[in-house]
Amino acid sequence: MSYTQENFQDWIFYIDDKMDTFTKDFAQENNLVLDYSLKSLNDLEQWILKTYQDEDELIEDHETLDLLAIYIGETFRKHIGGKWFMDTENKKNAFYMMPVLTSPEFKGVKYKSPVTYATASIDRQEGNYISTILKNNMQDMAIPVKE
Repeated sequence: MSYTQENFQDWIFYIDDKMDTFTKDFAQENNLVLDYSLKSLNDLEQWILKTYQDEDELIEDHETLDLLAIYIGETFRKHIGGKWFMDTENKKNAFYMMPVLTSPEFKGVKYKSPVTYATASIDRQEGNYISTILKNNMQDMAIPVKE
């Protein structure tokens, strides 16, 4: 996924609409409860593992990867804050031209990359990889973890 600054602003503008459809229609079609909880991240990750053989297959499914990234990112935002950001200047940034979350409040890693969490979950084959990242961030920020 690569964006220009202009279409990144459009992407942000449509997050609410995309998530409304994703958390209702997509969730219903796939028997998922997408309520931005830690459990929902595990359920969604299980769906990813059942649906995609490898990360390349998910990467090729641009629309679904986009929706997964937004949902994962919005779930992180609800628990640890942050804002969507895209680095359009530093070509050496590993997340150059990718939507990420960032905040001065984040501990450790400056950028949280929902796209890479979604694709890496396939390699990890854990079923709770994404929620574990969120829990670790919450603990680092002294935010109580409620399952």
